[in-house]
Amino acid sequence: MIVADLRASTQTDRREGETMADSAIELTGERRETGRRPFHGWYMVAAAFVVMMVGFGAAYSFPVFFEPLASEFAAGRGDTSMILSISGFLYFFLGLWSGTASDRIGARPVVIFGTLVCAAGLLLASRAESLWQVYWGYGLGVGVGVGCMYVPAVGVVQRWFARKRSTASGLAITGIGVGTFFGPLAAHELIVVTDWRTAYVGLAVVVAVLGVAAGAVLVNSPASRGQFPDGADRAPGGAEGGPSLSVGEARRTFPFWMILVSASAISIGLFVPFGHLVPFALDLGLSPAEAATVFSGVGIGSIFGRMALGPVAQAWGRQPVLAFLYLGLAIGFVGWNFATTFIELMTFSIAFGTLYGGFVALSPTVLADYFGVGHIGSIVGNVYASVALGALLGPAIAGYLYDIFGTYQWPIMVGAILCLIAAALIVLPKSPTAWREARFGPAQD
Repeated sequence: MIVADLRASTQTDRREGETMADSAIELTGERRETGRRPFHGWYMVAAAFVVMMVGFGAAYSFPVFFEPLASEFAAGRGDTSMILSISGFLYFFLGLWSGTASDRIGARPVVIFGTLVCAAGLLLASRAESLWQVYWGYGLGVGVGVGCMYVPAVGVVQRWFARKRSTASGLAITGIGVGTFFGPLAAHELIVVTDWRTAYVGLAVVVAVLGVAAGAVLVNSPASRGQFPDGADRAPGGAEGGPSLSVGEARRTFPFWMILVSASAISIGLFVPFGHLVPFALDLGLSPAEAATVFSGVGIGSIFGRMALGPVAQAWGRQPVLAFLYLGLAIGFVGWNFATTFIELMTFSIAFGTLYGGFVALSPTVLADYFGVGHIGSIVGNVYASVALGALLGPAIAGYLYDIFGTYQWPIMVGAILCLIAAALIVLPKSPTAWREARFGPAQD
């Protein structure tokens, strides 16, 4: 007990270098006197919220830049869509590196680095004289930047909470929804008042200022602040506590591969609306302002999904709720395929945002439920690397198919089918509680 307290006190003084070793003290089950100090976990939630708000606000503002970029560089929809495909691929694929790096050296330096790269990419895109330069600026810069911001921030929240993990994760990742709502609308207004180049500069300033400030708040684990998850006076027991698996150990399990394959399957269709919902709306005769409003519905739904579905998942179980979300996405894509009016598109947009937001909020918590939090950044990064394939293929293939056939019907319906397959795969493993009991024995409270 004394040794554990001394170890926690030592790590409290070492605030810049929290590592995955911090998690060891959280799993001992020992009590720690916390006094009246405020629980720092909610500060981590707020910081992660801001990091994801500015990062994804920049990333998901792309739809309102679609037509200006296509017009500026006389590009088809396939070539223009490659901008989003490159950035989406990178910010999920780089989770492999950023998650591992944040486990080892702490989330703070990784997130701040990503913030600065994202801002630099936006500035480079604002100076582009050809489409390939936008690929380098927005595609590479924003992709690498968000890839270093997202997984580390999500991983921090998983470590600071156990019983309230779904709620805390949902609140933090609501930042993506807020960014998705305000980012496109703000960018549209900047484009109308100035031009697309100035709009990129404005986004770069917001990302740099707010992103660095929020990233500086992040601390890898409660052990480095002399606290336990949820602000409790001892480490969590039962299903929320227990041992953690390494990345290599997780890769050798059936649940890991079912989660990974199902996430990869839905991602192919999942990113089509982010690249093509605005062009789809313009094809129906909606104005640019109406099309931007339609896409902002994704942000509205995402905010609701991330906040509301966390408590629902805690009550009903995160794994079955995730399966329900995949099924709902399949139904939603079918509805999108037949939408012809502003109201119908807004309905799809809000529903899609709700389901997408729930998926993003629950996926890391399901992984933590199965494999523990000791290496959660690395494990989340591995699963999100599979999502990168869908982010790369979905928007680009949809754009090139549109250039050939003049319709989005085929990519939308393929996305619906893949979501159905994902819903079937995610329920094949045992529940996290049953699986951990079979592997480690009954949990001790």
